[in-house]
Amino acid sequence: MGLIHRLPDDLANQIAAGEVVERPASVAKELLENAVDARATRIRVDVEGGGVGLIRVSDDGMGMSPEDAPLAVERHATSKIGTLADLGRIQSYGFRGEALPSIASVSRFALRTRRREDDGGTEVGIEGGGARDVKPCGVAPGTTIEVRDLFFNVPARRKFLRSLATESAHVTEVAEAAALASPELTLILSREGRVVREWLRVASRHERVKSAFGDELLSRCFGERGPLRVEAFLSRPERARAAASSLTLLVNGRTIRDRSLLRAVAQAYGSVLEPGRYPLGVVYLEIDPSLVDVNVHPQKAEVRFADGRAVSEALFRILADELARAFGMPVATRTWNRSDKTDSKDFPSVQLAPPTFESTSSGLPWSFSAAESKDAEPAAIGVEPRPYPLFAPSSSNEGPLVSHLRFVAQVKQTYLLCEAADGLYVLDQHAAAERVTFDRLRKAYAGRDIAAQALLFPVSVEVTAGDAAFVEDEQRTMAELGLDVRAVGPTTVAVHAMPRLLARARPESVVRDLIAEATRAGGRAFSNAVDLVLATMACHGSIRAGDRVSAEEASALLAALAQVDFSGHCPHGRPIVTRIGWDELERKVGRR
Repeated sequence: MGLIHRLPDDLANQIAAGEVVERPASVAKELLENAVDARATRIRVDVEGGGVGLIRVSDDGMGMSPEDAPLAVERHATSKIGTLADLGRIQSYGFRGEALPSIASVSRFALRTRRREDDGGTEVGIEGGGARDVKPCGVAPGTTIEVRDLFFNVPARRKFLRSLATESAHVTEVAEAAALASPELTLILSREGRVVREWLRVASRHERVKSAFGDELLSRCFGERGPLRVEAFLSRPERARAAASSLTLLVNGRTIRDRSLLRAVAQAYGSVLEPGRYPLGVVYLEIDPSLVDVNVHPQKAEVRFADGRAVSEALFRILADELARAFGMPVATRTWNRSDKTDSKDFPSVQLAPPTFESTSSGLPWSFSAAESKDAEPAAIGVEPRPYPLFAPSSSNEGPLVSHLRFVAQVKQTYLLCEAADGLYVLDQHAAAERVTFDRLRKAYAGRDIAAQALLFPVSVEVTAGDAAFVEDEQRTMAELGLDVRAVGPTTVAVHAMPRLLARARPESVVRDLIAEATRAGGRAFSNAVDLVLATMACHGSIRAGDRVSAEEASALLAALAQVDFSGHCPHGRPIVTRIGWDELERKVGRR
């Protein structure tokens, strides 16, 4: 017998399910997209047991005929595309024909459907990818799909799921994204038999975004450049957060992840937004489907543009103008370099012109000009730095002997000017204070002795559903950090106590940034991110640039800095001190 054989259909479906069905939220996303493609105007999502016990999606869409219903659960069976040419201009959410058979292979699956013109409906049942059980049934027009006991036959996959609260939160985020994409849709989310969110159909995206973000003030930005049309609703810069979890990107109605576009949105704020922080809001991008490839990821979470750099630049320029007008800020500008890639870290001095929207011999409707155009904007803004390269405390003193420094003056309410026998030293007051606070927090945490201070009144903080679930899961660990934070609603947490070392910090900012740092790398536990969390806390609890510092306070800071394991950097990697030797200073002023 030969060594090569065809895989059984049930095994092939389970392999495909590994890419398509990552968690209950993946199931909800696929079923919601199918319902929207079926022209539904009302969809209800029922979730039990975090989506592992049950996910039911019911819609009032077109429904399926008795002939089509059994085909819908076969691999690569779809009504969305028919030819290779269709793949180049996809306008539906689904098209791969993999979702339903993949889901059915790892669950107890039931599909009930009926067209309006039919007298009765059709039910298709599948258990763990086994044989189909097809029979007539009574059902309202539209389609209802029930997915029970997800991963019951793949226990290895089930053990990688998070808590029920976390999985429920991910389903909520998927439902909210679907509601943002389709304002004309009424979407109801029920959890454990109780309606927890309801998005009623509205006339515009603006109204939908308002209903999703509640009292958050978002400014509408609109513009067109080349084939790209942008409509965005973004927060003021002071409401920005340390992660992009509250910033949603949609391309032709499809929610996507794209670091380059997220960075373009953040950079459009210019210098008023700290690098590494992102605003709250929603950005809708519309572009000719032939210029974007959505068939690059099994979960359709990523897309590839015919000219991604031009899309990023167009988005930046539209938003930079609109945000400057909305918030009274200077118009941000941007540098394009030869090595400007999504993960670029070092930028050489050679610069290229920004992308333009001129036709080229390549046939693309937008591309880059070889030389800078006459009206090219000047370059000013830099790129987002690498995410927090923590410098661990060193046992040896790298850098100056801080105890030998004598404070002279504060400059620009940001720098401490000091002198020593070998030269002049300039300390970044925030970086120095942050290093001291971080060292104290780290030692206190190691001894499980971070002192907490109860707040006179609890502070309510609006967060995402995922963040609220994170707080619920990690409440005990957060208490070890001196933080008493409790989930009090699907998207609300309450801060009851703060570490005493963070007396100057705002509770809502600390909690939001702390959660963002703890989950930055995609993990859901503090155990893998304690240093990042402590660094974030230290940042909020320290003297900041712009704070006036007295001579006594400056001397006390130098004395405290001399007591820590000094590595010359703050915990986020910024240098604390710069030295100018006396000989160098004398050369500069012409004394030698």
